[in-house]
Amino acid sequence: MRPLGVGLVYFSELDPLFQEGNPDLAVLELEPETFWEKIQPPNAARSEFYLPNAEVMTHIRALPQHKLIHSVGFPVGGSVCGGGDFITPLRESVTALGAAWVSEHLSFNAISTSNGVEQVGFLLPPRQTSAGVLVAVRNIQRLASQLPVPFAFETGTNYLQPLADELPDGEFFGAIAERANSGVLLDLHNLWVNERNGRQPVVQVIDALPLDRIWEMHFAGGMMLGDYYLDSHSGAIPSLLLDIAAEIVPRLPNLGALIFEVLPGYVEQLGLNSVRQQLKLLNELWKTRPTEMVHVSRRQAALADSSDGRIDVVEWERILGTIAVGHSPSEADVRHLYLNGDAGVRILQTLIGEARNSRISRALRFTTTLLLLHLGSVETNRLLCAYHAASFPDAFATAEADRFAEYLHTHISLLPSIPFLTEVLEFEHALIRAALYGAKSRIEWDIDPSDLFGALEKGRIPSPKRTNRFAMEIVPEN
Repeated sequence: MRPLGVGLVYFSELDPLFQEGNPDLAVLELEPETFWEKIQPPNAARSEFYLPNAEVMTHIRALPQHKLIHSVGFPVGGSVCGGGDFITPLRESVTALGAAWVSEHLSFNAISTSNGVEQVGFLLPPRQTSAGVLVAVRNIQRLASQLPVPFAFETGTNYLQPLADELPDGEFFGAIAERANSGVLLDLHNLWVNERNGRQPVVQVIDALPLDRIWEMHFAGGMMLGDYYLDSHSGAIPSLLLDIAAEIVPRLPNLGALIFEVLPGYVEQLGLNSVRQQLKLLNELWKTRPTEMVHVSRRQAALADSSDGRIDVVEWERILGTIAVGHSPSEADVRHLYLNGDAGVRILQTLIGEARNSRISRALRFTTTLLLLHLGSVETNRLLCAYHAASFPDAFATAEADRFAEYLHTHISLLPSIPFLTEVLEFEHALIRAALYGAKSRIEWDIDPSDLFGALEKGRIPSPKRTNRFAMEIVPEN
């Protein structure tokens, strides 16, 4: 893999760094799904598809850095992969940006239920058995065959304790890389999170990996949640992690990029100058890589059939996914539960709940504000928890908000009287339905909406003026 250098995952909050011509910033890694809209046609004959933001893509293409694509919505570690046509926009992103390779997570985010496939809205750890290896290998081979550039999987975060019947982390990752003939995105912070929370030590994971297959490394900072250390991408790289990396990087003959990750919500807190400092530290680390590249022959591994093992993988995903989203397991599942008593499950429940609430508040901003102003944070959170228990999530904000809006419509009569909640919810839901389904809506007003939304924008309980009744048409963009 050709050496590209040091870079950042792109977010608009970091755009000034990409534009300033900093020689320490050589690589832009794009998570394309963060700039996609999910479209669900009303015609059931056509499955959901994804619409990239053309303006953002044009802007990113013009930036001077080398480009990489890091997919974050369609992981390769589970028995249920994809959801509609994501390959077409993913491949178009690769071609448009001239990306050197594509990566995706070795996780799962969808499960098979009695009602069909459901999303869990989060990246969950795969079943680490021989059958789990085969499932991941097939997924990787299928995806890689449809891409115009090489593919690597990312070593994921796992907040669960190791099980007696599972492969150690390093052996699991290594077996998949070799059998799928794949590259590896070594997320060093993920591995460190796993070690700190009771899983295999980082150095043992590294020793079990085919080092010539590691093309890329990710670095980040985390935070504590109770007794658990989180992969929150919330701060500077811990010095201990840099010390570990200093021992590893000189051993990686095909290393192509070192990437620092920080989520948009933490950029202001961390500061752009601190991000520049992280780039300098990684560039010093970059200088220690081997200068001689090693060719890895491409080969297809023969896979033995493992039907019974695959059933175990499907059951693992269903049980973990159902419990992680906050739904009650069946009595049979409790008896069969691998995860009984694992405190890491509660961490997953907390993270999934917070992610769902964040997506809802972004897409139904004024509805959420009105609920908080009248119900307070405790009662609003209780309402959201009841919604979580009654539905499965969706990783896309518009789809999650559409589900919550439908739930709120049917439960609004059970809430204390909240002035203008119906009007605000109908308006915001109409905007979501226009984006998601291409649906037209007619909203009728007998109040001044500019007064209504102006007050909510300032966090005040609104008291808009009554006005002559008029109608508003919500139509989708062409």
